[in-house]
Amino acid sequence: MNKIIQRKFKKFSIIVERLCAQAEIPQYFRYVQKKTYNNQQHLFLLVAKEHSNYGYRMFIESLYDSKMPQYIGLKKIPHFTTLQKFAQRLQAKIINKLIFLTQHLFKERGTFFGADSTGMELDHASAHYCKRIDREKPVKGFVNLNALSDLHNKIILTTKIRKKRRHDCSDFLPMWNKVKHLDFDYFVADKGYDSETNHKAVFLAGKQSLISLKHMNLPSHRTKGEHRKKAKREFEHGLYTQREITESIFSSLKRKYGSKLRARNFKTQKIELLFKILAYNIERSIRIALYLIKYYLAILQSPIITIHNKHLFFLFQKKGPEI
Repeated sequence: MNKIIQRKFKKFSIIVERLCAQAEIPQYFRYVQKKTYNNQQHLFLLVAKEHSNYGYRMFIESLYDSKMPQYIGLKKIPHFTTLQKFAQRLQAKIINKLIFLTQHLFKERGTFFGADSTGMELDHASAHYCKRIDREKPVKGFVNLNALSDLHNKIILTTKIRKKRRHDCSDFLPMWNKVKHLDFDYFVADKGYDSETNHKAVFLAGKQSLISLKHMNLPSHRTKGEHRKKAKREFEHGLYTQREITESIFSSLKRKYGSKLRARNFKTQKIELLFKILAYNIERSIRIALYLIKYYLAILQSPIITIHNKHLFFLFQKKGPEI
């Protein structure tokens, strides 16, 4: 691994340590167990594995030429089955808690939140192989990911993962109840989330509902429901364009960490997908922090600021410290 990637993983280790402290994750889940590796080390290694896009075997082999063991205080490099078994034992609610806490890695929170769903592929057959056997679609299907995101920072805050496709409305309220107390103004979603219950939940939380209504552009169609009628009256098409950012988040996640899951059963597929999201949020916070540092350095080094500082220094030398 080159030096740039090494420095990024060092920042990853610091952030994972901070998130584990905020989530109050114990050092060990069980009193009677080997104390060779603690939970924080396991969690960091699983996040780093997803960020590196390696499998378990390849990732463990890469640790021998890496400084990552030094960042987290590993005395010896674990066997790849150690990470596999930890991922199988790990509960999804722990990773969901870490994902939700990544919002504190950003200084600002946007006024727009949004929800959307996508699918993660399970089939690893190549396109050439499918063509040769005349197979039109994947046999294994996909895992359905329903996510609620902060559209300003472009991060995922809470998720609902299902083995099979289900209507988006059924997963809205469990996600909404986790974020409704946060400080934002607008909630954006497509027609898949249009229901009287969903609009009512958004309005009761003091937010503006920008959930697109079915048949909204048909003058002859009669809209039913008190809160659906209110959403239709107050709907702003200019603000609804923010919904496109939810698609951008899924696109970034899949391009960076892949659209296919390696795991074979649903529990480990869910854990793998959650670690992809956690790695995406952490990497996003590091990227924004670096951008802000470069931005402020560019301002300080701009010609106007430089001339202004030199002029003040000249006046200070000429007239004395009373200036």
